[in-house]
Amino acid sequence: MVLGTCLMVAGALLLVSIIREQAVNIVSAPPAPAGVQVATATSTLTESAVSGMPVQLIIPSLNLDLSVIPGYYDPATGQWTLTKTNVQFATMTVQPNNQAGNTFIYGHALSNLFGSLPKIQAGAVALVKTNNGHTFYYTLSSTKVVSPSDSAAVLDYSGKPILTLQTCVGLLYQNRELLTFDFERVA
Repeated sequence: MVLGTCLMVAGALLLVSIIREQAVNIVSAPPAPAGVQVATATSTLTESAVSGMPVQLIIPSLNLDLSVIPGYYDPATGQWTLTKTNVQFATMTVQPNNQAGNTFIYGHALSNLFGSLPKIQAGAVALVKTNNGHTFYYTLSSTKVVSPSDSAAVLDYSGKPILTLQTCVGLLYQNRELLTFDFERVA
């Protein structure tokens, strides 16, 4: 009886790890019409804007210091690029800037990536360093859990500059946790 229970628990854990390895749909993005180039909000920023391609994400309170690489959405497959070694900047969102829009960075809930995000506390600070030497400072303002198909909060945003981080959550990693940070300053 005990052996049978142990085998069932081991099987369930193995199944969860397999499902986790296969979970690659971050957020369902609205597909662009055929032949249309998706413009980023960066192109609408004024000349006084400060922006840059994100290359590093730091969250001091969680001891996170992560490399950021470009991430892409393939409308044909409905999949986002995803790695087990880096977090990714959704290139269809705006680069970090001091004027407007949502900078979206996503990654696996692995211990070397966003596995510690559920431990984050209110008021936590996130820093995004860019390829042109700027550092953008953000403060955590909210968290929420959504289904993978709920993309409105991420991709349809317009307003003051924010940073959104996303990772998978739930027993089978079936949901997405969105952490929203308000822009504070750029150095």
